[in-house]
Amino acid sequence: MSYCTVEDLRAEGVNEEDYSDEQLERLIAVSCEFIDSVTGQWFEPREKVMLLDGRGGRNLVLPVFASSVECVKVCGELIDDYILYNRPEDRAYPKLYRRTRWPSGKLNVEVSGVFGYVEEDGSTPPAIKRAAMKLALYNFPALSDSEAQEEKTLRGLLHSETTDGHSYELSEDAVSELASSAITGDAEIDQILRTYMRPRFRMAVA
Repeated sequence: MSYCTVEDLRAEGVNEEDYSDEQLERLIAVSCEFIDSVTGQWFEPREKVMLLDGRGGRNLVLPVFASSVECVKVCGELIDDYILYNRPEDRAYPKLYRRTRWPSGKLNVEVSGVFGYVEEDGSTPPAIKRAAMKLALYNFPALSDSEAQEEKTLRGLLHSETTDGHSYELSEDAVSELASSAITGDAEIDQILRTYMRPRFRMAVA
């Protein structure tokens, strides 16, 4: 996962004397995972199989935008009587429409496809790329102890972490505060992250 590259950061004036490629790749990885955690979605195409709850409505709201769907199963049976809303304007409210309704049940709908909040050509939105770059450049300063710096920078937002996979989980209190409080302390980054946050009404019946 990478919403920006080492070359992007080099173009911003980061030289090899200050940061090695390895250090920059680590900073980028942490920044991108932080963005995913805060927004509740991701910004590159990923092939996924999602198990979702049918809720009795005609719209099956997806947790993340699907640019394409390979197949859909309901209670284990393959169906094709659905419409995927995958236009650019549908990215904030992605869904599958079925006139005969999605039967109520737990994890009874299986959707296989390519998911991710991306541009029409499959690329990362420019604003997300900028946020990733700024997080790597400014929110994670020159490192003598990279893990300590990351822990300090993300203190108060993170509930847990796994250093090998750079995996982070937001605490419940942090999630509830994000919409009304500073996220990183950088006004531009915070505005970008709020703009791309997954709406909480996403699982409503329609």
